[in-house]
Amino acid sequence: MSTSFIEHFSELRDPRAERNKRYPLMEILLVAVCATLSGAQGWEAMEEFGKAKLDWLRTFAPFANGVSPHDHLAAVISRLNPKTFQACFCRWTRTVAEVTDGEVVALDGKSARGSRDRRRGKHALHRVSAWGSRNRLVLGQEATAEKSNAITAIPKLLWSSQAAS
Repeated sequence: MSTSFIEHFSELRDPRAERNKRYPLMEILLVAVCATLSGAQGWEAMEEFGKAKLDWLRTFAPFANGVSPHDHLAAVISRLNPKTFQACFCRWTRTVAEVTDGEVVALDGKSARGSRDRRRGKHALHRVSAWGSRNRLVLGQEATAEKSNAITAIPKLLWSSQAAS
């Protein structure tokens, strides 16, 4: 696996007990990140991506036990610290992206499909994303309390992007 990817995500703490680490965290992250960047929507789609691209993924990491099942991907990823993950992802994308003067950055608010849990009284996740149009990469994201509060998240998003630079 690329040293750069490992270096940028190395500060993420693996939330699992030692006995539950059949699939290394970096392999789980590699599948999740690559699948998402390729347009996968949902845990099952990430698992399908991983299985379809396993030979290619093995050029970066051993994947000795294959690709983690979708329910395991979901369990591990959802237990990671989101702010730490965001910081790692932003640092990594900066090394991947070609920095250009005057790049158009689009700001867009979205609600995460399937994130609402009525049984537990949890509302859908709403977030604002900054999208680098030339490199086709999400440069940063900020959660909002409600879909209509996206405008209040933009200054936070811009501030966190500047602070991380």
